Amino acid sequence: VVWAKEQGITDGIGDGRFGPNDTCTRAQVVTFLYAAAGKPEVTTTENPFEDVADDAWYLKPVLWAVEQGITGGTGPNAFSPDAECTRAQIVTFLYRAMTE
Repeated sequence: VVWAKEQGITDGIGDGRFGPNDTCTRAQVVTFLYAAAGKPEVTTTENPFEDVADDAWYLKPVLWAVEQGITGGTGPNAFSPDAECTRAQIVTFLYRAMTE
C-alpha cells in the first residue's frame, strides 16, 4: 500500500483510508495499471465506448488499455467502467499488461 501510494498508483479512497476490503471497478483497475506503467501518452483519440464519457477521469487509462490490448471492453461499444472488476478480469488485465 505504501509503495502504491509512493509511486502515484493510488491515493486510496479518501480521508487517509485505503479500503483494502473494498471491490474495485473496471475503471479503477485500468487506472492502476496505467499509473504503474508511468502514465504513458495515449495516441488514440477515438473513444470506442458509449459508456465512457469524453470527460471521464478514467478516459486516458481506458484508451491506453485498449491501445495496449489489455482490454477490448465488455461488449459492443461498452467498457462497463463502474462494474466490479472480477478476479478473472484482473488476472487477464495483468497478464496482458505484462506481455504487451
